[in-house]
Amino acid sequence: MLPDGTIVGPSGLLPVAEKAGLVSLLDNRVFDLALARLRQDPAARLSINLSAATLHDPDWPDRLRYAIQLAPGTPERLIVEITETSALVDIEATCAVIGTMKSLGIRVGMDDFSAGHTSFKNLRRLGFDLVKIDGAFIQNLARSPDDRFFVRTLLDLARHLNIEAVAEWVEDHETAALLAEWGVDYAQGNFFGEARPLAALTASAAA
Repeated sequence: MLPDGTIVGPSGLLPVAEKAGLVSLLDNRVFDLALARLRQDPAARLSINLSAATLHDPDWPDRLRYAIQLAPGTPERLIVEITETSALVDIEATCAVIGTMKSLGIRVGMDDFSAGHTSFKNLRRLGFDLVKIDGAFIQNLARSPDDRFFVRTLLDLARHLNIEAVAEWVEDHETAALLAEWGVDYAQGNFFGEARPLAALTASAAA
């Protein structure tokens, strides 16, 4: 948050953190806050992102195990999202890290799944629990036959592999209705509610 109260979103914060070499510290802080929130609210379920720098940090698995030992009952309610490009930096190391997270009860998702030529093979090889469809294919779904064909194909593939599918950037009723008709497991976007700080959500719920 800036001094004037403006909240800096991920698109403004992450590039600066990456350039300064601080993205792993940011990842660790987000992870600690997520576990704290899950301990505080037994009904909560959270999804967080993991950068390539943290994913391939040799100390990350040990830190992960230690943190989970201090927060029993939380990993089953946590999803860690990894982009495909991050996963492919070192695919064997990525497989090992994903295996560690899953052994601790954490679910792992592929973020921004797209039409890359390696995507379908890696979706199975890396053992993801869910796949998040790149919002670029969702935002024009109601107007683009090509996007509709791709998304339906991807949903069929996810069902075949027993992987849950998430559609992001759902902005209108028509898109939400199409996705529901096709059997998407989860959808997110401003149609369901804009992202807001936890304090604002808590105050709204109380009111």
